Amino acid sequence: MTRVRRFALPLLTATLLLNLAHAAPPTAGMPASTATTAGFTTQSLDFDATEFAPEGLHATAYLPPGYPRGSDRYPVLYLNDGQDREAVALADTLARLTAQGTIRPPIVVAIDMPKDRIGAYGLSDRENGHSIVAQTKYGPVGTHAQAYSQWVATTLIPAVDARYRTRTTPDARAVLGWSLGALNAFNLGWQYPELFGRVGAFSPSFWLSADRTDADAVQRTRLAQRMVDSTGPRNGARWFFAVGTAEDRDDRDGDGVNDALDDIRDLIDGWNVGEATASDGTAPKGTGLKGLRQKGYSINTDHAALATRADVALYTLDGGEHNQASWARMLPAFLTWAYAVHAPPITATGRVDSYQDVPSLHVPARNVDIWLPPSYGKVPGRRYPVLYMHDGQNLFDPALSYTGIDWDVDGAMTRLIAQGKAREAIVVGVWNTPLRFQEYMPRQPIGKQWPAGAGDVPPIPVEAIASDDYLRFLVEELKPFIDATYTTAPGRDDTFVMGSSMGGLISLYAAAQYPQVFGGVGAVSTHWPIGDGLVIDWLGQHLPDPATHRLYYDHGTATLDASYAPFQARMDRLMIKGGYVEGRNWMTRSFEGAEHNERAWRDRLDVPLQFLLGAPAARASASD
Repeated sequence: MTRVRRFALPLLTATLLLNLAHAAPPTAGMPASTATTAGFTTQSLDFDATEFAPEGLHATAYLPPGYPRGSDRYPVLYLNDGQDREAVALADTLARLTAQGTIRPPIVVAIDMPKDRIGAYGLSDRENGHSIVAQTKYGPVGTHAQAYSQWVATTLIPAVDARYRTRTTPDARAVLGWSLGALNAFNLGWQYPELFGRVGAFSPSFWLSADRTDADAVQRTRLAQRMVDSTGPRNGARWFFAVGTAEDRDDRDGDGVNDALDDIRDLIDGWNVGEATASDGTAPKGTGLKGLRQKGYSINTDHAALATRADVALYTLDGGEHNQASWARMLPAFLTWAYAVHAPPITATGRVDSYQDVPSLHVPARNVDIWLPPSYGKVPGRRYPVLYMHDGQNLFDPALSYTGIDWDVDGAMTRLIAQGKAREAIVVGVWNTPLRFQEYMPRQPIGKQWPAGAGDVPPIPVEAIASDDYLRFLVEELKPFIDATYTTAPGRDDTFVMGSSMGGLISLYAAAQYPQVFGGVGAVSTHWPIGDGLVIDWLGQHLPDPATHRLYYDHGTATLDASYAPFQARMDRLMIKGGYVEGRNWMTRSFEGAEHNERAWRDRLDVPLQFLLGAPAARASASD
C-alpha cells in the first residue's frame, strides 16, 4: 500500500463555527487600564503585595482581535518574565500569526518578574509545600518558588478566569518562560497538571543541581530531571523545549554536546545518569534517572526540521543565544505548536485535512483528522456521506496509534471504493483525550449511582461522566462545521458513527440519543461487561427505529473479547424484540481467535465498512 504525506488544506472559517460561546460578561476584578497593541487589546493588571513580592505584582493581558465585541471563550497563555514582552516581539508575533490564519489567538497574560526573580523562578514540591532550592554561584535559586507557583495557581488564574472569557480545561491553559522563567514554567506544568496542559520552556535552567561538588555530581543531581524521575507522568500534557546552538560552550560530561542542549536532552530522553560501569567492569552502577521518554511521552527531537504531533517537541535554533533576540525567534514556533489551526500532517493514503485542538463549549479540545475520498473536489455538485469515528489517533497513521498499529481506515476505504464495495465517504477521526472513559461511557443507563457489582468501572463520580457533553460536541459543534466546510450529504441516512470497545458503547449511545442525526452504527468489540451489561438493558428500551437505522456489532474470542459473547447474545435478543432483522438492518459477527486490539480491528474493518457504506449487494456479502 502506498502512503503519501498530505498537508491539511482548508482553514477554519473566521467564526470557527466550533468556538461559539454564550458566556456571561466578564466580572469586575482588579483595576485595569486598556490600550491597543498590534491588533490586540491590552489591559494592565495590578495585584496586591505578597510575602515573596512585597512591592506587589503586575501583569499585562493581551485580548485577541474581536474580543470586546464577541462572546467566544479563549485559551490562555501565562508568560513569565512579562517585562520582556516587547523585547521578544510578543504583540507583533501574535498579530501576524493571527492575521495569517496560522493560529487561533489566545488570551496572553504576561506576568512581570517579581523583584526577587531568582527567588521566585525555581522548582517546588507542591505535595510537601516547600521550595526546592538550588545553591549556585549567583546565590540560592528558588527560595520562593513554592509561594510564587501557588500564587499563580490560586490567585492569578482564578482572577483571570473571573475577569475574562477563558476556557478553563488544562488543554486550554499554557505557561511559557525563558531561562529561570522557563524552569518555573516547567515546574508549573509538572506540579499543577490540573491547570496547565501545555508548557513552553526556552533555554530552561535545567543545569540547577543538588550537589555542585564537581561536574559528575552536577550531572547526577540535576533537580528538574530528578523531579521527572521521582513522580508519575502528567497525562495529557504536552511540552515544548527550545534551545540555541550558541548558548553554551561548556560540556561537563564530555559527550560532545554543549550543556544547554545536553540538559534538555537528558530530561527528555533519560537514562543518561549513573550508567558508569562497576569497578569490575561487568555491570552498570545504577539504572539512571528516567526522562519524559520513560514516562511514556512520545518525542520529537527535531521540531525545527519537521513538526509532528508528539507529546514532547525539542526545537533547536541554529545560532541561537541566551537572550531576548533568540527567544523572539523561538516564539513563532512555540505559538504555532500550541495554537495552530491545523495539526501537523499525518502519513496516510489520500488527502487528510487535520485540525489541532478543536475547541468546544462542552468538552476539552482535541485533534480531528478528516479523510476525503478519491473523487472529492473533482465532481461538481457531488455530496458525500460521512462516517464519524472515535479514537481518531488510531485510525490512519501507525506513528500516532497507541499500539503502533493503526486501523488503516484510509487504506481500507481506498480499496473498498476501488472494488465497488463501499460508497465514497468522508471519514472524520475524532481523537480521544485523557477523559476517554468519562466521555465514552453512556450516562443515561447509569442513573443516579453506579449499580452494585459494576466490575471494571473506575472509581470516578457519576457526575463526572461526560458522554452527553461529548455527543453535544459531535452533534452541535463538529458536525455543523463538517457540513459547512465540506460537500457532505448531511441527512441521517448518510451519517454514520463507529468505534471500538468503549467507542462501540458511545457509538450506540449516539444513535439512541440522536436518532435523527445518525442512521448507522458500527460497534466493534463493544465493551458490554460494564455494570454487568447495564448499557444493554438501557439500549433495549431506546433502540432507534429499525425502519431507518442499521446497527453492526462484532467481537473476537480472545483476550478481553473472550468475555463478550454472552453479553452480545443478550443484546441480539433485544434486537429481535425491537424489530431488527439480521442481514437486513442488523449484523452481529464473531471472529474466532481475534483479540481486543487495533490489529484485530484493522483485519476485519472491511466488514463493518461494507455493512454501513456498501450497496445492498455488498452488505449482503459482508453478512456471509
